[in-house]
Amino acid sequence: MAKNDLASVISELQSFGKETDKFLKAEISAIGFQIESDAKFNVSSVASAPPEIKQMISNKISNNGYTTTISQNALPMGAYIEFGTGVFISIAPEWADMAWQFYVNGKGRLHAHPYMYPAFVKGRNDLIATLNKKIDILARDFNRK
Repeated sequence: MAKNDLASVISELQSFGKETDKFLKAEISAIGFQIESDAKFNVSSVASAPPEIKQMISNKISNNGYTTTISQNALPMGAYIEFGTGVFISIAPEWADMAWQFYVNGKGRLHAHPYMYPAFVKGRNDLIATLNKKIDILARDFNRK
């Protein structure tokens, strides 16, 4: 049965043994590049975004290949474009703590143009789907269910 929680899917995949590590690391790396690319594409359509926003989106692999971090280093402007300012803020609940660090005075007038969050959600969903497919193949091969 396919799972929707990334941690559960990774745990189940790893239950098949060390041979899945190479596959998992490759998929994490690939999804990092996909999220980076999608975020750059998304921000390209924001007329008010300075070009540095797109140029400073990057992806870094760490934790021996088990983690990819996509960041936007043109702060705080990148955050203001992502989340908006003043009465125009729009923040996904799972990113609320991150967004609060960019709060200044609540008087801004920049509308939110999420570019990183949609790329992240799409990437996470794609990764979960890919890993679930691999689990199905391995379960069939190992006669598990």
